[in-house]
Amino acid sequence: MCGCAALTPSLPRGYAAADCEAWRCARVAALTSDDGWLTLVGLDWLEVGESTIGSSENCTLRYGHASAAVIGTFTVEGDRVRFRAADGAACTADGVACLDLVLVADDQGAATVLRNGPLHITLVRRNGALALRVRDNASTVRTGFAGIECFAFDPACIVEARVRAPSSTDVIAITNVSGFIEEQPIAALLDFSLAGSEYTLTATAGSDGRFFVVFADASNGLTTYGGGRFLDIAPAANGRTTIDFNRATNPPCAFTAFATCPMPPHANRLACSVLAGEQRVSSHIAP
Repeated sequence: MCGCAALTPSLPRGYAAADCEAWRCARVAALTSDDGWLTLVGLDWLEVGESTIGSSENCTLRYGHASAAVIGTFTVEGDRVRFRAADGAACTADGVACLDLVLVADDQGAATVLRNGPLHITLVRRNGALALRVRDNASTVRTGFAGIECFAFDPACIVEARVRAPSSTDVIAITNVSGFIEEQPIAALLDFSLAGSEYTLTATAGSDGRFFVVFADASNGLTTYGGGRFLDIAPAANGRTTIDFNRATNPPCAFTAFATCPMPPHANRLACSVLAGEQRVSSHIAP
């Protein structure tokens, strides 16, 4: 079990209990913000032909908070998806009134953002297939959100790690929740001690030189989310970095059934129970 150190370690700057609490507040603010993960209500796979969207039960894609019975039609033409707004529907694309346009998918650059009332719609490509990712800022998951239970701050769960550079060709196979496997370049190997044992986490590239890790531990499915948790880790400095398990977060899949989250690779499965960071979410969709 993590957190069994007899002595409180000397904490790096920026990793005190007050820093962790401020980080947690910012985390919840982002999660509950407009278009945050709590608003994700749909991942609609598109087939060749036309699909209508609106509040009507007769629509192919029904969303109760759409502003009209039918707000538009999506047409799949080969590898293109066209959206035509219905007459009088208050739809915008990237902030401009929208009547008829071809959508940009997220693998082609900045995805086109369609909006109608509280709805936010983008075109995504997953496993080679096209889908509409739909967010609803009036979602009851968001409006009824009661927060995330976290373990008490534990300084023993803040560890220094040695950063080892992989070879330029090293990759790791990452499987997402839908079973799709993607090989991603390894950004670093992070060696550290925890609960009296030596471990290595394989990290991929995060933003601004940071490292991203999906990890599992023995608490998963008991006190923590069954699908593992995420870590955002600071860039290396002089070949070292700090891993703060107090900032381990639930993946988006803990809050919505419509996310396509990566699962922990075998290399990132820790034998100990990491009783730090976010606990299992009280939700009917959380495994």
